[in-house]
Amino acid sequence: MSQLKKFSLFLAPLVLFSLLPVLATAQDNMGNSQSMSVTGCVKQGSDMHGYYLMGQDGKMYELMGKGLSEHVGHTVTVTGTQMAMSDDMEKKKMASEKTEANGATVVDMKVSSVKMVSSSCQ
Repeated sequence: MSQLKKFSLFLAPLVLFSLLPVLATAQDNMGNSQSMSVTGCVKQGSDMHGYYLMGQDGKMYELMGKGLSEHVGHTVTVTGTQMAMSDDMEKKKMASEKTEANGATVVDMKVSSVKMVSSSCQ
């Protein structure tokens, strides 16, 4: 058997075993994207295109999606999925989120739909 064949027979299982943890992690992350709905008042964030709402559960939801600007000052129910941000993105947003959250837990949410409950915040 040639040296190249021996090397490839050794290398193939090594590559496969080194990729298994990566594949398992990717599968775990896909299972965490359950849909959720939150009701609250949409507010303009510190960032130009940033929006958030304080949910009735006491958490602050940092909203990312289309059509949010037209609902600033409205009570809405948003539906979407929780997003995991990279460490760099979290560090960039951390200062403004702390100010806006006023001590509440912050959840980053990708919005898929918005339903207006009231044209004002109560």
